[in-house]
Amino acid sequence: MPSLLEISRELKSIAEVGLRYTESGYDRQRYERLHVLASEVLQAQAADFVWPVEFGYTTPKVDVRAAVFREGRILLVQETENRLWSLPGGWADVNVTPSENVAREVREEAGLEVTPTHLFACQDRDQHDHTPLPECAYRLFFLCTDPGGDPVPGFETCGAGFFALDDLPDLCPSRCHPSQLRLAAEFAANPSRPAVFD
Repeated sequence: MPSLLEISRELKSIAEVGLRYTESGYDRQRYERLHVLASEVLQAQAADFVWPVEFGYTTPKVDVRAAVFREGRILLVQETENRLWSLPGGWADVNVTPSENVAREVREEAGLEVTPTHLFACQDRDQHDHTPLPECAYRLFFLCTDPGGDPVPGFETCGAGFFALDDLPDLCPSRCHPSQLRLAAEFAANPSRPAVFD
């Protein structure tokens, strides 16, 4: 049985494909109404929620995350908005490659100039025990070089540092899961193994 979030996402997707391709004014009205209903499905949980209208076929968003290790410890950043910790990363920008995006995120959030070396995982975020969010997203995980130097928080972060996997700070449940940190450590120890994906 699909969740209300999954139903809402699918209704939104159908409505936006219809709005993009229909030539009928009658059908356009129906797709516009379907888009409103997609929002209303979630308004019992978030009263002000409204899906934005996107152009064309709805696809998952892309989130990039960096795994940087130093002497067996992993780089984490503390989010300003909730004071919880996660791998450096965020939504990928358009007109920028995935590896450029992840390097930019580390620079902005931890002040380090890393080089991505391996894509080690591509995961559907909904399949990995995260707090649900409206957007469907694929998360790309990259191993990155350690450039040395001290990490420095950026404008979206209030902390940055390297942590042992057995002594982690409070992780942000919508952005980071301990299993992903363990997976990153496995790939850091053996970067030649094939990437994992859902």
